[in-house]
Amino acid sequence: MPDTLVTFEHVEVLRREEMGFRCRVAGRLVWVGSLQWQPGTTVHLFGDRLVLRRADAAELGLVDGAPGTT
Repeated sequence: MPDTLVTFEHVEVLRREEMGFRCRVAGRLVWVGSLQWQPGTTVHLFGDRLVLRRADAAELGLVDGAPGTT
């Protein structure tokens, strides 16, 4: 299930760079590489959506690694 997608709403982008962006997701500060975000991601302004593979979200500490938990 590592390819299961997880969607986070109300994401705040703090800094954008060519290789990715630093943002606040669910109260946590994380660096998301440009190859990690998935289709459906709209992180341009405060309150946007971030879509990640569950494995990537777990690696960033945003979800538990077990399927079906967020």
